[in-house]
Amino acid sequence: MERGRRGPYRFRVRHLSTLLLLTLLACDDRAEAPAAAEGTTTEASSGAVVVPPFAVRGNAEGLLLVWFDAEGPHTATSRLDVPAERRSEVRVESLDLDHAGDADPDAVYVADLRAADEHGNFTVRRMTRADFDARIDAFVAEARSAAGAAAAEIVVFGASWCGACRQAEAFLRERNVPFVERDIEEDPSAAAEMRARAAAAGLHPTGIPVIDVRGRILLGFDPEALDAALRETAPEAAGGITI
Repeated sequence: MERGRRGPYRFRVRHLSTLLLLTLLACDDRAEAPAAAEGTTTEASSGAVVVPPFAVRGNAEGLLLVWFDAEGPHTATSRLDVPAERRSEVRVESLDLDHAGDADPDAVYVADLRAADEHGNFTVRRMTRADFDARIDAFVAEARSAAGAAAAEIVVFGASWCGACRQAEAFLRERNVPFVERDIEEDPSAAAEMRARAAAAGLHPTGIPVIDVRGRILLGFDPEALDAALRETAPEAAGGITI
C-alpha cells in the first residue's frame, strides 16, 4: 500500500517541476524581448499601426497634413481642410521643432482622419516615405487612366492574353478609329467599370472583350457587329466613319 501511494506522488512532483521549469523559461523569453520604442516599429514599410511622438486628435491643428487626390499631393493645417473622401491616408508631421531631431528622414506617419477612437485619437501608421509617395503616384495614374477612359468614345475592356481582344483592337486600328484599352486584370477599377457599363445596358458579360462603342455595349468580338456599331453611332457632324 505504501508503494501505491508513493508512485502517484512522485509522478505529480515531477509533473509540477516540469510545468514550473517551462513557466520560468517562458517568463525569461518575455523579459529578454526588447520593448518597442514609442513611435517606432519593426514593420515600418508595411504600414504597421504605431503611437507617434505627437498627438493626432481633434482637427489635427498644429500639424502639417499632406493629403492627395487625382491632382497629386496637397497640404493643410486642419482636418477640416481635407476633403472627407480623402481623409483615409493623410501624412501628418509635427510643426514642433523639438521633434525635428527625432524624426527618421526615411519614415513618415500616415493617419486615418475619418473617425477617432473612443479616446479621441486617430489611427496612425508608420511607413517609408518612398511607400507613401508610391501610393500617391499610383492613385494619380489610376485616376488619370479612369478619366481618360470615361472621356473616350470607344473603350475595349480586355486582357493581355485575350486573342479576341487583340483582334478587336487591330480591327479598330486598321480603320483609324481611336480607342482606349483597359486591362481588367491589371486594373481592378477597369473590371468594375466594365461590369457597371454592361449592367447599365442590361447585359452581364461572361467573357472578354467587352467593347463600349459610344454607349453601345458589345460582348465579344464580332467584326460585323462592331462595324455596324461604328457606323450607326458615328457623330453626324463628322460625316460618319468610312469603313
